[in-house]
Amino acid sequence: MLGRVMHSHAAPAQPTGRDGSRSATPPARAVPLPVAAAVASLVLGLLVYLLDRPAGSAALLPAPWHAGSPLGLFGAAGAWLPSLVHAFSFAILTAWALPRRRGMAAGACIGWAVIDTLAELAQLPALAMPLAAALLATFDHSALAGQVGRYFTQGSFAAADVAASLAGAALAYLALRAAGGPARPSAPDAPAASTCTDRRH
Repeated sequence: MLGRVMHSHAAPAQPTGRDGSRSATPPARAVPLPVAAAVASLVLGLLVYLLDRPAGSAALLPAPWHAGSPLGLFGAAGAWLPSLVHAFSFAILTAWALPRRRGMAAGACIGWAVIDTLAELAQLPALAMPLAAALLATFDHSALAGQVGRYFTQGSFAAADVAASLAGAALAYLALRAAGGPARPSAPDAPAASTCTDRRH
């Protein structure tokens, strides 16, 4: 005699609350610690410009946002702190945006160390004017080329800024390693395949 053919389908597990009841929505993911540190560092660098630098020090910050006169709250560290937090923050945010592959975090940190170092070297008197002129000629005197050129010609090279950029990139790499790298949330497990049991008596 033919027995019953029993089909069983394993349903995916539902998230449950502390009291054992099923939750309708999954819990919100926490902001990764390195990303939170990167954002906090950007805010710190912004405060240096607003409180310790004169208006016009940063092209993207309107003059009314600055303090009436530089307050000097950050002391001597205010000279190089923006360079450190710039490399630190953007290295972490870039690494987190890239796919999780071997060497991506290190590549992001090295990349920002190189970018910030080259930007500082471009402020050397022997390089600033030729670079500014080349930018204006290449990009047909666009406003962006003019702003970048003024960054080179009106800035001043400082070895402390180069050291701070390298230190910021190194700290970013250490922070990413300590947090286990820019990990992505794992995909939910697929439901188990259905099984069919044929019982005959």
